[in-house]
This record gives sequence, C-alpha cells and structure tokens, in this order.
Amino acid sequence: MDAVEDHEDEAQNFQNVRLSEAIDIRELLDTSGATFEVDTSNENFENDTSYYDKEELLKCVKFDCFNAASDEDDTELGPGATPFQKIASKMINLAANGKVKKKVVRPGSGCTAPKNAVVTVHYNAYVEYGDEPYDSTWLRGYPIVCRLCEGFIPGLTVGIASMKKGETSRFLIHPDMAYGKMGCPPRIPQNAELLFEVQLVNFADNSAAEALQDLSLDDCQKADFNTILKAAQAEHLAGNQLFKKDEIGGAISKYRKAVNILEKCHLKDEEEEAKQQHMLLKLYINLAVCYNKQKASKKACIMCRSALDIQQRNAKAHFNFGRALLMLSDFDQAKHHLIAAQRIEPDNISISNELKKLDKKQRTYEDDVKKFSQRMFEGTSGKDDDPASKKCVVSADFENSAREYLTEFANNSEKVQMQLPSGLTAQEEFCIRQISQQLRLSVRSQERCGEKEVYVSKPQPE
Repeated sequence: MDAVEDHEDEAQNFQNVRLSEAIDIRELLDTSGATFEVDTSNENFENDTSYYDKEELLKCVKFDCFNAASDEDDTELGPGATPFQKIASKMINLAANGKVKKKVVRPGSGCTAPKNAVVTVHYNAYVEYGDEPYDSTWLRGYPIVCRLCEGFIPGLTVGIASMKKGETSRFLIHPDMAYGKMGCPPRIPQNAELLFEVQLVNFADNSAAEALQDLSLDDCQKADFNTILKAAQAEHLAGNQLFKKDEIGGAISKYRKAVNILEKCHLKDEEEEAKQQHMLLKLYINLAVCYNKQKASKKACIMCRSALDIQQRNAKAHFNFGRALLMLSDFDQAKHHLIAAQRIEPDNISISNELKKLDKKQRTYEDDVKKFSQRMFEGTSGKDDDPASKKCVVSADFENSAREYLTEFANNSEKVQMQLPSGLTAQEEFCIRQISQQLRLSVRSQERCGEKEVYVSKPQPE
C-alpha cells in the first residue's frame, strides 16, 4: 500500500496514432470535452516521436549548434566530455553563478534591450542529445512578441537582456534557471540543461509608453518626439502581439493609442515628420486589417484613406480598402482599389483571390436582387405613395418575401450592406423599414443621378 504501481512496461507498448482531423484546442479545454477520431489507414505513417515535419525541420535546424560541440579544441576537457560541456567551454558566463552562459554568433547594433522592453525574438531550443528542437519559433513560422520581463524562463530573460538589436547568440541555461528538477515532460526531461539559439529581431523600450500612460493628451503633445515615437512603437508591438492571439479589440486599442499620440505631437523638422508618417502608415493599415476582421468596414475605409494620403502607391492600403468596400457591396469602387493593389503587386495571390471573390459576389448579388424584385412585385400592393396611417399595408406575399430576404441578409456574416431594388412604393419601403428595425438593421436612402437608392446595413461594431 505504500508503493505505487509501476506502469513503465505497459507504457513501452503504447504506439503513436494519427488523428483523422486536427485537434481544436478550444474544444479540448472546454468542460464538455472533445472526441478524437483515429485514422486507421496507417499510410505513410511512421511510429516515431518527431514533433515537426521533417522537411521543415531540415530547413530550420541550426546545425552549427551541433558543430559547436565538435571534438576540435576540446583536449582540455578529455574524451568523456558531453556535447553541452564542449559548448560551454567556448562560452562566457552571464550570471555570476555560471548558470547562464553565452556565445555571440552574429553581433547586433545599438544598445541592449531594457528589462521592460517589448521584444520580438526567434529561437530554437534544444535538450542535450536531442536530435531536433523541442521548441522553435522558426518552425512555427512566426517570432514571439512579448515583454522581456514576463514571457520567458529566467535564464532566457537574462540572456535576451544582454543582446542588441539584430544579434544572434547561443545560451546554455542551467536547470535552476529553466524548468528545474521536474522538467516539462515529455519534451524536457527532469533536471535538464537547455541550449537556445536566439535572434533578437527587434525591441521597443516600453518605459516611454509607461511614462506617457498617466499623462493627458495635451501633456503628451509636449513630450519629446523621440519619447513619443518609442511609446508609439511599444504600443504597436503590443498590438501586434494581441492580434496574433486573435484579440482584435485589444489590438485596436493599442494601435489607436499610438495613432492618437503621434497625430497630435509637435514636429520640429522634416526628419521627425518622415518618422511620424512612416509609423502612422503602419498603424493605419493595421487598424484597417482589424476593422475588416470585425466587419467594421466603414472604419476600415477611413483608415485606408488616411494611409493612402501618406503613400498613394501602397498595395496593402488599396487591398484592405477594396476588401472593406466589397463588404459594403460597393463593387465598382472595391474593384478600383483591388486593381490598383494588383498593379503594384501583380504576383500577389491574395489580391487575385479577392478579385475572384468580388466577381462571384457581384454576380450572386445581382441574381439575388433580380429574384427578390420578382418575388416582391408578384405580390405588389400598388403604387400608393402615402403611408398615411403608418401601417404596413402591403400584400402578405410581399411582406413574407421581404422578411425572408432581410433575415437571410442579417444571418450572412460576409455581408454588411446591400442595396434594395428600385421602384418600391412608400408603403413597401415602410414595410421594409419595420422588418429591418425588428432585425436590428438600419435603412437609409440617398439620391444618385436623379434616382432614389435604398440601402439596408448592419450596425457597425463600436
């Protein structure tokens, strides 16, 4: 009763299996659980423990990390030296206790990253005798962006704090400064020393943002431009981090904050203006992308106009402008901006796909309007232009067709605005307005070339 059962032998009989579909982590974490379907075909499936695609692994593994542990120049260590002991012999101590060691592979420039900086880093991480990284931002396809003091194990925080922008270095980290005696099974064994190869892509000094955090906008305007620029860069990087986590509302908040302080700052010369405009261009485009994701297409249009005021030949601005206008069913203007984007980047597949989407959506829209017109006017209520008693006096067929059409529009996540057929009577328009109000849609009309146009649209996100 004092001993636990040893399942080691049983565990050795387990085999890896392939799932027929990828796991949705959100479903896995949900209290209701998740159902896995095993693919029993066994085609091209090897029962190994590799966590990454082999071709991608070959592209991303830094083989010179292993070469660093070669037998050259290790006569002092003796023949029994381990790979990490050989690597450590060519490093310097960053920590007084020797638990974080460093070797610069490619020098950077400028100052080192301050402790409260928002850093952008790529890395491969290895355990001793491991034949592949246990973690790799290169294999994931994007760097990690986070506060230096919050996002890393202690030894890596010490290491990155010693780096300059653009630098690539290796760090050997003692278990006490990593995952300790327990490790992090199955990838990181107990009491494991770790080797990191890190590239510091960029960093922004967040102290500037924190210094401006409690100041009013008027006081921010009086601050030194370099301080304002650093603060805007920090907010920009923080927004990028939130965007990658799909926290779009939080990203918008960060980008808007950076825009506000940059738009109001005082500029003393053309050099400062150029830096301001360069940063604002990035922020406007990022905001346009976020607003498009939120289906806030009108706000996206405003941001794209602001971006194009700075740089007329900007493919990203034209592309996102076209995407926003497409959601508003403004097909002609959407096509204009998408073609402008394609002229700048003719080989961009995303632009070509968006143009195909536009053509398909326009054809579908025209067919829908034609069908809707036929269905409504088959049961038309006549040409009485006076709604008089403010009652929806139309035929039952017209009301049912209008309700079905508007409900379909309200439930279509890809549409934010549509134009109604021309020739509606005042009674029919009033009926549509009543149904739209029930569905929380808005109706507006405008005159264009002497013709009345009526649009139904969804509410824009706050």
